[in-house]
Amino acid sequence: MAAAAASLGLLTIHAAISGCDHDEVEHLHAAWLVSQGQVPFRDFLEQHHPTVFYVLAPVARALDGSPRALIFAARSLDLLLLAAALLVFLRLVRPLLRDRAALWPPLLLLGTFFFARNSMEVRPDPWMSVLCLAALWQWTVYLREGGLRRAAAAGLCLGLAIVFLQKALAFAGLLALGTLPAIGRDRLGVALRGAAVLAASAAAPLAVMAVLVRGAGLGSDFVFWNYTFNRFYYLETRFEAPSALAVVGISIAENPLLWLGGLAGLWMSLRRLGELREKPELALCATIVVGILASVFRSRWPFSHNLLLLQPALAVLAVSAVETVQTPRWRTALGALALALVAKVGVLCFTYDEGHGNVRIEERILAATGPGDRVAAAPPYNPIFRRDSFFFWYVPVNNAQAYLDCCRRHGCPPGKVDRDRRAWLTDPPALVYLPADEPSWAPVDFDAHRAEYRETDVPGLLARRAGLR
Repeated sequence: MAAAAASLGLLTIHAAISGCDHDEVEHLHAAWLVSQGQVPFRDFLEQHHPTVFYVLAPVARALDGSPRALIFAARSLDLLLLAAALLVFLRLVRPLLRDRAALWPPLLLLGTFFFARNSMEVRPDPWMSVLCLAALWQWTVYLREGGLRRAAAAGLCLGLAIVFLQKALAFAGLLALGTLPAIGRDRLGVALRGAAVLAASAAAPLAVMAVLVRGAGLGSDFVFWNYTFNRFYYLETRFEAPSALAVVGISIAENPLLWLGGLAGLWMSLRRLGELREKPELALCATIVVGILASVFRSRWPFSHNLLLLQPALAVLAVSAVETVQTPRWRTALGALALALVAKVGVLCFTYDEGHGNVRIEERILAATGPGDRVAAAPPYNPIFRRDSFFFWYVPVNNAQAYLDCCRRHGCPPGKVDRDRRAWLTDPPALVYLPADEPSWAPVDFDAHRAEYRETDVPGLLARRAGLR
């Protein structure tokens, strides 16, 4: 308890002092744009279900002009979600513990810095993650004990998770697959009744989202950017991208106890398939781990936050493996290792950073522009509280090229790149920021308009020349 409380306290400090990931500024700026009456998919590029933008919009409006305060407020909300997720995780693994009052299992997750960091960063993923974990817990309880209200709770959580992020659809599929080895023929009827209740409960929040999206006139745009475009971008593009092997390798090196314990638990579960009916959480978590690992290696764009749903499932398997250790000396050694990994996370809270000084650039752009000015600055350097000249406002070169390629192969909402080309004449940015190490972050057709801008005293920050429209 003390280690967990200390970890959450140090993560709160980390939330206040560390720089931003690209995605955090993307989602905070989208929330601010929504608070200003802008519509995602139609007025600005987005590739996520927009729920989190509307959740954060009142906070963005209240803290308009203060990037650091907004970042900390949104991260603090995510840390509350992390605390809730740890409590749900403890309830999920309790049937696997010899001592049902034991409190050590959450340390497996709190000893994983990138799990903690990604749970804190401003994305829809932390909301989806805690809801998926709650769905897993409730469905496990249903398979163990029955009670259709448990199945209904699992379905509601799963439906809400999908409302926040479409990745939860894949999680739902893995939950269904993992149910098969967790039941026998004698329990097939119970599982089918529960699945029907789960599906009906999940459909309720999804129906509300569908009505709202359709009512906003965004049906085709919503489907294209969230599904058609994302599928193309993550599976078919050939831009330079991170290595899945490196992402998983770093995660293993960062917390070998979680991974080695989890893989040992996975192996033991596979060897004892006949016993999984008594321990449905192991069947479900084994399926989730294998499925998500496969998807990470299949994706063209694997990142550490794509492991956020995998790591709790892996920790469940690790708990089952650790509980097979009988020797007190070895159990003490494992406990010491868990605490050492938590201490490592505490050190990283003060030493790890992202954003490459993004706050300084954000503040400079805000100071040099007024509320009515347009800018072109990709996250994490986007000032959050200024409108963009362009539809393709983040990773513009890659996203615009992927859009054109996707249009040729699958069809698309037309005219987005042409709109950005016209913006140089109708609504050009007052400032353009071009980080030297990210050429794909330049606005569409910037080379044709570079002569209209001059250097400032900040490297990479260009101001529109006086006298131009």
